[in-house]
Amino acid sequence: MNNKNALLPLVVWLMALAFVAASVFVYYPLSVAVSPVEPPIVFEEGSNAGQYDLWNKTTGESNTIEVVIGANFTSASVTIHPTYQTTYYKDVLWISNYDTKAYNVYLRVETPITTFPSGSDIKLRIYSRGANRADPPIATVSLLSADTTPIGSLPSSGTWEVDVKVYIPEGSSLPSSATAGLRLIYTPSSEMPP
Repeated sequence: MNNKNALLPLVVWLMALAFVAASVFVYYPLSVAVSPVEPPIVFEEGSNAGQYDLWNKTTGESNTIEVVIGANFTSASVTIHPTYQTTYYKDVLWISNYDTKAYNVYLRVETPITTFPSGSDIKLRIYSRGANRADPPIATVSLLSADTTPIGSLPSSGTWEVDVKVYIPEGSSLPSSATAGLRLIYTPSSEMPP
């Protein structure tokens, strides 16, 4: 019985010590400087931006290949008007590097097109500026599935041309408009982006 009474003050003291230790806070200073710069990689209109697209038989409208570049050249939207079989849009958008060093570039499809008929195919094809289209592209990016595709290293003062290739099987119903959501990702690092 004496041993229990002797242990009780020790247990109370250890519990008090635990509560005291849990209430100790240490503060270290940390500074994070955020200093924005002009973007080294930008979007620009390709040579076919704004050119005539396919005519709309139903409405009688004349369509154009619409390319809208954001105010700071860091966003872009492309609107095209394909039909059955293969429709190929050459050089609608540029990805340009204005820095003195190369950057590794990726395209990430975050929102794929899922409403086109079975057997359809929609791809971005990336070429070096002025490349012969008989040569294989630097990269091909499917807009039908969410994925991150490494495009390659865009050299200093380099420009890539973006083509769009659409296939819609004949005999299917023409789908209504659909939009794929993508991100252009670039880095001076060799690591895959998170």
